[in-house]
Amino acid sequence: MRKTFIIIFCCVAVLLTGYVGYRSYNVWKCSHLMSLAHQFLAKDDGRNALLCVQQVLRSDPHNLDATRVMAQLTEAARSPGAVLWWSRVVELNPHSLDDRLALAQSAVVMRDYATATNALGGVDQADKNTVAYHNIAGTVAAAANLPAQAEQQFLEAARLDPENQSVQLNLAVVRLHGTNLAAVTEARDSLRQLSSNATSSFLRCQALRELAFDALRHRQADEALLLSKQLLQETNSTFQDRLLRLDVLQQAQPAGFRAALAAFQHEAGGDPGKISALATWQMANTSPQDALTWLRTLPSNTQTNQSVELLVAECCTMLRDWHGLQSSIERQNWAELEFLRHAFLSRALRGQELADSSKAEWELALQAANGQKAGLIMLLRLAAQWNWQSEGEDILWTIVNRYPGEHWAVQGLSQALYAGGRTRSLMQLFGQEAKRIPSDLSAKNNLAMTALLLDAQELKPYDLAREVYQKSPTNAFYVSTYAFSLYLQGKNAEALKIMKTLTLQELRDPSWAGYYGLILKATGDRAEARAYLDLSSKARLLPEEKKLFDDAKAGL
Repeated sequence: MRKTFIIIFCCVAVLLTGYVGYRSYNVWKCSHLMSLAHQFLAKDDGRNALLCVQQVLRSDPHNLDATRVMAQLTEAARSPGAVLWWSRVVELNPHSLDDRLALAQSAVVMRDYATATNALGGVDQADKNTVAYHNIAGTVAAAANLPAQAEQQFLEAARLDPENQSVQLNLAVVRLHGTNLAAVTEARDSLRQLSSNATSSFLRCQALRELAFDALRHRQADEALLLSKQLLQETNSTFQDRLLRLDVLQQAQPAGFRAALAAFQHEAGGDPGKISALATWQMANTSPQDALTWLRTLPSNTQTNQSVELLVAECCTMLRDWHGLQSSIERQNWAELEFLRHAFLSRALRGQELADSSKAEWELALQAANGQKAGLIMLLRLAAQWNWQSEGEDILWTIVNRYPGEHWAVQGLSQALYAGGRTRSLMQLFGQEAKRIPSDLSAKNNLAMTALLLDAQELKPYDLAREVYQKSPTNAFYVSTYAFSLYLQGKNAEALKIMKTLTLQELRDPSWAGYYGLILKATGDRAEARAYLDLSSKARLLPEEKKLFDDAKAGL
């Protein structure tokens, strides 16, 4: 026994030594590869940096440095995958202000304002009182077309750092798009001053860029040509500034447009980020066919880049070339964006009226997204773009159930269900929300109303309507729901008394005028009832509401 024990002990010791040695080697290997990756990045060698990072992530999927570099590389390529990678960075490092701001900025570029807003919402309270936070929060609000909110954020940043020229520029840009002529003139003057006197070339470029956009918007061709040319002469001008020059030339100097486009296509070369920017511009400003033709002239090793393959798929979709879309992507592999490839395959198959195959590919897309919020949001945007209402609703349900804090998803789903007249599904949604947040009076009121319309007495809607009303007796929504519950119980005089606590203007609101009409009819005021029931036709009604009001009018 003793001999056996010694043998077993030695074997375990050898295995442990080997495991520790392997772990040590693996740690050293990952550290060495990341060192090489950063060296390649310093030399603008993104391809070799990517190879290093991919090896690290295969060994250590939770490596923060590698995940962050992957996010930076995909962002440079203008790939939608950047939002996924930055989301993973934030999951690994949730208290980092810089990483959350990077996610917000990346999401804005992809027009994913829900992810951008959520990234900012998770910033630690102490970090919210910083210039960096307010500056990015203002940028997100401006991109989401919320100018008043953007201005408020930039004003707070300016209060924290009055000498910060970047904040001054952002504030001027927001005001430049306003309707106050005096403020617009002042903003334009401020940008002109920054474009000539700013100590930073980066700021001069930003100011020139906004002034050129402003001139273009007001069809000041000569001014736009001058400013865009001046912008390209700045050392910190970007490839996006080339695209602005194309905008200007297309509008002001068509004769020089084609030559400039050809030159910029040549400049884009094998740079995936520039290719993505230019192809996206062509899709919007010339035609998807022009963009596709150019993409297919690129070197073969460039055409196999993930972001270029995605651009080809987008062009084929816009051209409704379903067979071409299918044949171009069915044998590809889009790595972390595989779920998007399956989604595009689903679209191609549906376009060819292959419904079952299309459904199977869509299921694969959902599986490949693996419940990741950023991936689900990308699929949701595609469903909305393709007008796939059923698929969009399914994704919203998934987000609501997996990520209950996503209020935008609850709102979007309720609007979709309302538009589709699905009262029972609405009741289910409001029931979930009322259970999740017992203090949410709006969810409880909506649950009570839908339960009343469906006669779902098991939910005790009469008690629920009374509870909500008693907590907020001046809210017109809650008043009308409680009055309707009294009407259904045959307590018409009490229901009328409750409704008359509202002002005449509130009573004439189509959202609840029909309920007032029902109660007026029940209490004998048939002439007045007709007027209010007619007002209800201006509201967006659920099927049960429409039948209720139509039946009431038929009896007058």
